[in-house]
Amino acid sequence: MPRILPETELKDALSAAYSRKTLSNSKTLRRANIDSFLGIDRDGLVYASLEHRVQLYATLSGEKIFIQFPGKESTNTVQMPFDFRPKLRCTGGAMMQDATFGFIWDILDGIGRNRKEFLSYVAAMFFRMGYMYEYLQTNDSCDCVALEIDGDSVIEINHPVVSLNWYHLDISDDVWFSLNNYVGEVQISNDQRISFEAFIKFVDLLIQNEDCKYYYRNAIASGTGDYNLKSGRTSTCDANLLIIDYLRGHSRISSLLNSVNASLKHACIAHGQ
Repeated sequence: MPRILPETELKDALSAAYSRKTLSNSKTLRRANIDSFLGIDRDGLVYASLEHRVQLYATLSGEKIFIQFPGKESTNTVQMPFDFRPKLRCTGGAMMQDATFGFIWDILDGIGRNRKEFLSYVAAMFFRMGYMYEYLQTNDSCDCVALEIDGDSVIEINHPVVSLNWYHLDISDDVWFSLNNYVGEVQISNDQRISFEAFIKFVDLLIQNEDCKYYYRNAIASGTGDYNLKSGRTSTCDANLLIIDYLRGHSRISSLLNSVNASLKHACIAHGQ
């Protein structure tokens, strides 16, 4: 049975030191994960017609977190064939609605309003995700189902397991149990809540998709073969760390908005807008 760690012990468990090595190591792990996720077989799959759902995480509360592919952006005029989306099955069995980055910001705002004193733990998790800090590499055989989709009708069909050699969050049960206790449940809607652990693991797969999409655009579609890791996981988490810093009362709204404005300009230039 996991135990609730005293705050001093939890802080020690989540502490992380940044250095140049942190950044270089994260780039190595990001490249490895991009290669692994792009290597998942997608032959014959079509968004909103025939998709696969692969389980990658589970939580102490019984939630399950998956990736489902291909994603909607695989059908765009400028296609992103490796697009996927994270999916979350709640403890009661219901699937959480699809979420965007606005979902993350609303949740951070909610934690800031209700559990502001524990935002430092949230920041520690976003730092770890952004730089894949102390991530563990495993070669997993992941449960998979095929989804035959016709409008609102979805038929699940058992499918052979999917092998994935990847780097993922490596946090002890005691730390997850403690974070769930201190930060509390995350409210998704008026009648749906998930554990903080589920929220973090969902975000980890959301930003993994960002890395895969940017790699396709920057390396494959452009024909350069350059990973160009300036966009994706790390920059996304850095932006959320700025939001957390503001919610903690450590920065002014003008500083936050200036940083967001600079990020938007960078994104527009990168997309040629």
